[in-house]
Amino acid sequence: MVDDIINEREKAKLHFLKTQTEKLIYLGEFKENVLAALDRQEIERNLIHNEIKEVMKDKRAILLKIRRDVHFECIKTYIDEAEKIGLRYTLVDDITFRGNIGLVVVSSEALDNEDKEVVIESATKVYTDAGLSEGFIYGEGHKICPKHYKELKEKLPSHLDKFQEMNFFDRLFGKVCPIDRFDKKER
Repeated sequence: MVDDIINEREKAKLHFLKTQTEKLIYLGEFKENVLAALDRQEIERNLIHNEIKEVMKDKRAILLKIRRDVHFECIKTYIDEAEKIGLRYTLVDDITFRGNIGLVVVSSEALDNEDKEVVIESATKVYTDAGLSEGFIYGEGHKICPKHYKELKEKLPSHLDKFQEMNFFDRLFGKVCPIDRFDKKER
């Protein structure tokens, strides 16, 4: 009986420490209140994550929190989007924050996301894990050459809707595939 009481106290203490640590990781928020998060490296790549924009439009979203030490040019798009849709935002800084989280979208209600990953996966990782060039991230929303379109169709068909295939006239009038441009720049 005494051992059960001690174990319950230890469990409660561990749960308390875990939730306090979560607050340090998720910019002062409990993980259960986080709809989505983005790490600093992804924000500083200055690529717009449409997943975050969509989550910001969720009816449960009440606040966008951004670390103050992230370059303003990189977060301006998210701030503009928050203002456009009427979502409150705040810049936060605290020397006790831990980890690489740079942005969180906070929910008005607790979510059942304890086992769910709320940090949005690196946009380029999706492509590189499929064996594609990192340059595909720069081609999203644009027309890409038939070679890259075919490669995408074979390796990651779920992302075909994010691209259009260049036609003969595009190439005739000098349109350059953004993936080719990226790959040449990286060499």
